[in-house]
Formats: sequence, structure tokens, C-alpha cells
Amino acid sequence: MKQKKLKRDYSGYLYILPFFLLTAIFWFVPIFISGGFSLTEYNALTTPHFVGLENYKSLFLDKTFQKCIKNTLIFVVTVVPAQTVLGLCIAVWVNKRRNTFLGKFVRNGMFIPSLAASSVISIVCRILLNNESSPLSGLLALFGINSTMILGSRVMVLPALIIIDTLMGLGYYMVLYLAYLVDIPDSYYEAAKLDGATDFQMMTKLTIPLMKPTIIMVVFLGVISTFQSFDLVYVMTGGGPGNATTMTVMVYLYLYSFKYAKIGYGMAIGNIMIVMVGLLTFLQRRLINNKETELY
Repeated sequence: MKQKKLKRDYSGYLYILPFFLLTAIFWFVPIFISGGFSLTEYNALTTPHFVGLENYKSLFLDKTFQKCIKNTLIFVVTVVPAQTVLGLCIAVWVNKRRNTFLGKFVRNGMFIPSLAASSVISIVCRILLNNESSPLSGLLALFGINSTMILGSRVMVLPALIIIDTLMGLGYYMVLYLAYLVDIPDSYYEAAKLDGATDFQMMTKLTIPLMKPTIIMVVFLGVISTFQSFDLVYVMTGGGPGNATTMTVMVYLYLYSFKYAKIGYGMAIGNIMIVMVGLLTFLQRRLINNKETELY
């Protein structure tokens, strides 16, 4: 007897159809549109004029754009490692004291800034730095630093933004680590103590290997967030002082797309960002799929 061929059930696709439509309309379609506009000279008022790859050629010869890439990479190689390491250390410290008042206070106190808009925090930081009577100004004065000069100094402004950016995201990444740490059985650490392991050995041989997927995820999220830095730089310095001293790629994209009304050129900048983020996403997926650790 011939067996009846089972019909494939496609009803499951109906559940993902709304999400797929939203993704296609608000993600894929804009990407294709920006790709088309990047090949034109367009100012949003006149008809687009096709210029081919001229926008991309001009972009790679643009010294200001090169500075923007340099500044963005500086943010990435400084902010991301600082947030990754400090977030993990603080999460381990809080996890050991998660049932104490001090542990709960530090956990909640550090996470609260993550709930506020980055533009609001940037405005507050700018006011504190530019006000000689602020507590921050008084603290910096103890080290001989005039806070009102920081945002106007080519030497001090970039380190100041890096520190602020690191502190802004530190609480969020700490909570991500903490969510994973609480699931690690205490018996692992008790067994390690019985074997004579020190706190440093438990950190390097036990905690970090177990948290490898989470660390990779935090690094990936940090890199993407830093590449998209806009609010902090635009609100506090506008890309200055001087010629693109602190300007990032996202700020440059905004200026050309909205302030200078060179839509085609701005879309070319955006497409380069999409390619860079796409490569980072591919790398992250390759790393996160390898979930093997030294323990299992």
C-alpha cells in the first residue's frame, strides 16, 4: 500500500508574518531606498540627479570623514573594554552581596541612569561641567582641573566624553552580567574553595569561562552602541571644538542629511555604517554560536 504523503503545515508562518512585515517595511525597504539615494545628488527639494559612485569616492577622500571614523574607533576601543571589564567586576561584587542593603543599593543606583535618555544625561553633564559652583567642578578643582575649560579643550574633551559614555552604559551591562551570575550554582564556588582556589583563580578559571557567551554579547552590544554614538557628542560638543575634534560618523551623517541638505552624501555615510554593523553582526554570530567553555 502506498503511504499517504503528509501535507506540510504552513500555518506557523502566520505567527511571524506581522513581525516580518514590520521588519521589511521599517528595515529592509529603507535600506534599499538609502542605497538608491546614495547614488544621486539630492537635497530633498529638487529631483534626484544620478551621479553613480561619486558620493562614495568623495567620501573616502573626505579628511573630515576620516577624522570621524578615527574618533568612532577611539570610542570603540576605549569605551567597550572599559564597560565590559568594569561591568563584570561590579556585577561579581554585587552578586556576592546581593542579599545585603549595600549590594541592593549599588545595583539599583547604577541601573537608574540607564533608564534615562542619553540626551538628558548629556545636558546634565554639560551643565555640571560649565557651572563653576557645581559639585563636579569642585571635585575636579581639587586636582587642578578647571571644568569649564574641558569641553573647549582639544586635549581633554575626548577623554571626558569617553568617561561619560562609559559611565552611562555601565549599569545596563552590569545588570546583564548579574542576570547570568545568579544562575551559576553556588556549589561550583564551594567546590573551588575546598580545592584551595583563591578569589582571583575562581574569577579567571570559573566565572569568566562560564560567562563567555554573555561577555561576547556585551561586547557586541557595546560595539554597536558605540558605533551609533550621537546624542552625547551632539549635545555636549556638536562635534567640536575645532574641526571634527570629537565628531563621530553618526553626527557627520546627521549634519549632511539634515543640516546641509545633502541627502545623497548622507545616505552614502549611512550605507557604510550599515556594512560595518553587518560585519560586526556576522562576527558576533560566529562567536556566540561557539558556546563551549573550559568547564563543559
